[in-house]
Amino acid sequence: MLIVGIAGLVIGIECRYSYLEKRCAAYATEGTPDFTVTVTDAMIEEEKARAVTIPAGTDDGYFESLCAARGIAHRLPTYGAFLFHAAVIEYKGEAIAFTAPSGTGKSTHIRNWKRAFGREVGIVNGDKPILRFENDGTLVAYGTPWAGKEGWNRNVGRPLRAIVFLERGGKNTIHPLSPADAALPVMNQILLESDPETVDATLSLADRMLSTVKLYRLACTPDVDSALVAKNGIFGS
Repeated sequence: MLIVGIAGLVIGIECRYSYLEKRCAAYATEGTPDFTVTVTDAMIEEEKARAVTIPAGTDDGYFESLCAARGIAHRLPTYGAFLFHAAVIEYKGEAIAFTAPSGTGKSTHIRNWKRAFGREVGIVNGDKPILRFENDGTLVAYGTPWAGKEGWNRNVGRPLRAIVFLERGGKNTIHPLSPADAALPVMNQILLESDPETVDATLSLADRMLSTVKLYRLACTPDVDSALVAKNGIFGS
C-alpha cells in the first residue's frame, strides 16, 4: 500500500501501477493512515468513460491516479477540506488561488508572476490543490500530486489570502467580488460527489470559504503587466 502525506493527512492508497507511486514520490510518508482509498478495475473503466480525449500512450496507471484523487476528494469533507480546481501560488508567505475554466490562461498568468517577481513567488499547485480549514479557522491551500500538464506542485501548505477568478480581457483590471457574486463560479470549480452527506459537507465548507478569504475578478491580457495589476489589487501598491 502506498502511504502519502497530503494536506496534513496520512492517506493510504491501494494501487497497482507504478505511475501513481512516481507521481506521489514527494508525498510519500509513514504511519497509520487517517483513511484509505482503493481503486478497482470498474472504477478505472468509469474514469476512462468520463475522459473527453485519451492521449496516445496513456495507460491504466494514469486513470488509477485520477480514481485515487477522486476517492481522496470524497473523504476530505470529513476533515474540513475539499479539492479545488485552481492554480495556487505563494507570495510573501501567503497563497493566492487563480481559478477559471480550463484553457483560460491560468498557467500563463502564473508565469507572469514568476517573470514579474522572481524568487518572491513559489508555486504550490498548478491544478488541483486541497483547501483545508485548520483548527484555528485558517484556510490553508496545500499542494497535491495532481497538478495539471505542467506538473507544478510542492508538498507545502500556505494560508489562503485570496481567490481570483480569471477571465480574458483587452486590458488588465481587477475588482473585488462579493461572496454572492463568487458563489456560482466557486461551485463550478469544486468536485461534488453524489451522496447527499458529502455534498452537504462540501457546500458548507465552500460557504465558509466565501466568507473567509478575499475574492476578486481579474480581466487580464497575456502580458506581464497582468501580474503587476493583480498583485497591487490583492496586496496594495
